[in-house]
Amino acid sequence: MKIPHCIGISAALLFLASNGTNVNAEDTAVNPTGTWKWVEPTNTDSPNSPGEIPKITFTLKLQGETLTGTLSRSGKTTFLTNGVVKGDKVSFQTPRHETSFPKGKMGFTTYSGKLSGDTIKGTVRIYVDDKLFSSRNWKIKLVKE
Repeated sequence: MKIPHCIGISAALLFLASNGTNVNAEDTAVNPTGTWKWVEPTNTDSPNSPGEIPKITFTLKLQGETLTGTLSRSGKTTFLTNGVVKGDKVSFQTPRHETSFPKGKMGFTTYSGKLSGDTIKGTVRIYVDDKLFSSRNWKIKLVKE
């Protein structure tokens, strides 16, 4: 075998070996399954309890890339929709309660964030009739059982 062929074959094998073992972080999904408690932001809008952490609990379950679960607040439970996990990114939606907006208005909330350790941190956006109503940062922590 000639030297140039050996170099070419070696280079090809090295290329295949390095690409075969390269794992992209986006390809490896995290698993947010568990019970999560709201920790930020505090309830700054409430005149009765400014600075209080809202009592919101998320129960998340990963099935493939689909994220399902519930949001519980003030004794009401809402099912999550459009839940997705891609890499360390987590996102889902919840419908807004009918009493949150004027009669005839429809609303939903989107939650998106990055899971790192026992924390999901990101952005929550509230929409009314498909228009952005408000947006803020949010953070939830996994409840240790």
